[in-house]
Amino acid sequence: MKRPVTCVAGVLLSLIVLLVGRAGAQDERVAMARVRLTTEPGLLQGCAPLGSARDDSIRDLRRKIVKMGGNTAHISFGGTADLAMVYAEVFRCGDPPAAAPGTTPAHLPLPPAPSPTPTTR
Repeated sequence: MKRPVTCVAGVLLSLIVLLVGRAGAQDERVAMARVRLTTEPGLLQGCAPLGSARDDSIRDLRRKIVKMGGNTAHISFGGTADLAMVYAEVFRCGDPPAAAPGTTPAHLPLPPAPSPTPTTR
């Protein structure tokens, strides 16, 4: 009689593992989308250096940055030796990354409304 209970427990455990795996993959994609890549070293003041990474795929490079615990990277390119390679010095910065171009962050205040102009009659 224990066989059906074991089977049901196994199915439930498999479903939990599947759902947790999907949630983890979604979290990784969100973290990867928030990684700021820059060529401006001045934007890294106050950030903690974590190490370096390199890859010929920006997506894989972002994944490496996230796995290192970083949220910002100073990038450079391979030069004449390997044009496809992207090198990154990885940092953890306190401020959240800037919004993607064409979007408005929710935390920015709206500009003040124009004051009404008096009408003369």
